[in-house]
Amino acid sequence: MNRRSLFSAFLLTILPRPSHAGLIENIFSKGKSWDVIVVGAGAAGLSAAVEAADNGASVLLLESQPEIGGNTLISGGFYASVDKKRQEKQGITDSVELHVQQTYELGGRLGDPKLVRTMVTEAQESLEWLEKLGMHFQPRVFELYGAHWPRAHIPVLPLGQGYIRTLADACVKRRVELKVKSEVREVLTKDNKVIGVGAYCGNEYKQYYARRGVVLAAGSFAANPDLIQKISPKLKGLTTNNAPGSNGLAMLAAEKVGAKLVNLEFIQCLPGCPPGNKYRVRFHNDVSHFIFVNKNGERFIREDSPRDEFRDAVLSLPEKYGFIIIDDEGFRRAGILVQKEAVKAIEGGEAWKGETLKELADKMGVPADNLIRTVEDYNEGVRLGKDRLGKKIHSLTLPIAHPPFWACYAGMTVHYTEGGIAIDEKTRVLNKNNQPVAGLYAAGTITGNVHGKNRLGANGLADAIVFGRIAGRQAAKN
Repeated sequence: MNRRSLFSAFLLTILPRPSHAGLIENIFSKGKSWDVIVVGAGAAGLSAAVEAADNGASVLLLESQPEIGGNTLISGGFYASVDKKRQEKQGITDSVELHVQQTYELGGRLGDPKLVRTMVTEAQESLEWLEKLGMHFQPRVFELYGAHWPRAHIPVLPLGQGYIRTLADACVKRRVELKVKSEVREVLTKDNKVIGVGAYCGNEYKQYYARRGVVLAAGSFAANPDLIQKISPKLKGLTTNNAPGSNGLAMLAAEKVGAKLVNLEFIQCLPGCPPGNKYRVRFHNDVSHFIFVNKNGERFIREDSPRDEFRDAVLSLPEKYGFIIIDDEGFRRAGILVQKEAVKAIEGGEAWKGETLKELADKMGVPADNLIRTVEDYNEGVRLGKDRLGKKIHSLTLPIAHPPFWACYAGMTVHYTEGGIAIDEKTRVLNKNNQPVAGLYAAGTITGNVHGKNRLGANGLADAIVFGRIAGRQAAKN
């Protein structure tokens, strides 16, 4: 079965069309309409709603879950942008061209170059926009795991709370209307133009109409295990760190009205909770602070490898998991939330603390001599500025040297689906002929031609904010 047939079959099982859905007459007299409808209340959707309102549109925001926030709320909250002010204070050299090059090249040259450049060039202005709305970031940046350069901004509030609070407050001030528990499963059209959406509110089906445009920002399909398994059988059974609303239903509804889906086979994983375990400890956030070892206590891949290569290396291990090791300096820098995760995991027997590397190894069940030798070898590489496996060593890289030492299980968890709806630089949804689907826009993780096969760490929120804003403006002006 080809991919097109696969999705058609999948749609038939999850998107029942009411008998009246195709018989839309005098639609604007049958229910209240808005200028713009935004689907999804994460960072992309909220940004779209704010910009649409600022451009004179009345806005309806539909969220499938009982509360707003989506994946943004539970994300690490890191935002990638070139930032001369912060980076120069830390002795970091960066440029827009380097960020563009890394995003495009490490994505296998499969992202749309225009979209890559748009995201990168507008990331800093969107960061400043967030700050003007009232969001606060720490004065330093760092190299997030999988980011390949120290340009990840750290919000003052934990995780993605700052984004959601700031943007939700902006929506309230602009009188954006919000409806939660409204899962969009249908895109409505008339005369080859998108005119609204059909949503299920519990068992009740409702239609909402848009005079200017619909923005789809409902997230990825990373929390849909059936769809993940159909597309990538090797990922069957993996856990996910995504919110439940990341089920792909809005994406599939868009396909039914002609949207082109691209790069669906590229699914990103991060170190996380192995199948059968309960705890995820994010010791991996800062790539300059940790090492990754196998059951023999040995490193087998550089920690700053592209995320797709790292995923495949871990899944090729017999156990399909390894261990992350940090020292107390790395632990203290990890932040209070990660520290709390570690304490809970230690209590549950899925993380460990040792005053010596031998004690730590014994608790982990790995050969102590091997682990000690691995750490000594790594520390020597940090001292010399040249790692045996090729990890980039710079002034921010820490040796594993200060007791107590910490470790946790780390399997692969489904984190991000790079594929989705194809858009252009104006966020217009494209059909299979690369022509815009009239009245339909998309932004955030529901889209599929920004990152290629591998998304850089912290580019996700930059993508969501930049393209969410563009989508809101474009829909309002339509």
